[in-house]
Amino acid sequence: MDYKKDTLHAYKSADRAKEYKKFHTKQFSWGRFVTLVEQWNISNELKQHSWNESDKLLDIPCGAGILGKVLHDFPFVISASDISKEMINCAKDEYPDNHSVEFIQQDITNTEFKRGSFSCVVTLGFLHRVPLDIKRETLREIFELTNNIAIISCSVDNPMQSLKHKILSIVKRNHVPAPCPIKLKDLISECQSQGFYVKRSMMVVPLLSAHALLILKKKISNY
Repeated sequence: MDYKKDTLHAYKSADRAKEYKKFHTKQFSWGRFVTLVEQWNISNELKQHSWNESDKLLDIPCGAGILGKVLHDFPFVISASDISKEMINCAKDEYPDNHSVEFIQQDITNTEFKRGSFSCVVTLGFLHRVPLDIKRETLREIFELTNNIAIISCSVDNPMQSLKHKILSIVKRNHVPAPCPIKLKDLISECQSQGFYVKRSMMVVPLLSAHALLILKKKISNY
């Protein structure tokens, strides 16, 4: 996989951004179903906390605004950020109109946001598209930005998913698996190495999907 070609610069196209949004929010597709279940799980997690109007949430990379629908039920001040301005333009109509929402173009591995300024950082649909070194840079940045929790998703690698992809590659010639999945235990280890406590990990659609969701809590040093 070429990270710069296939991920970093891949969505700097209005047509590609619109196609991505359509696949996840409009089409009758497996991707849309998994997205809906993921949104439901994220909403349930956010409901476990007592948020107020001073809490800030960062959605990065915001992509086409898939998280936006979830945030209508919460009082966050929202920052939605992506390296692609075309994706940001697709995302703008997904977030609640009655909230303060800032849209800003940033690279998730090296942002200009104030350290520790967000009560929650959410990173969806990104980590399984990048090699290990970029995964680590991303997790390091997320840790620096949150002062409380983070929610991340990633496609994971296991024997069941490997078998599924082999079958799909035969029966569906245009099937394209996640380019850089990671074993769940290794992803958890990477999160812990950055200083996170892994509060919970779950498969979004157990057995049928490689998509995993992790709820991370920032460990605060007493020293």
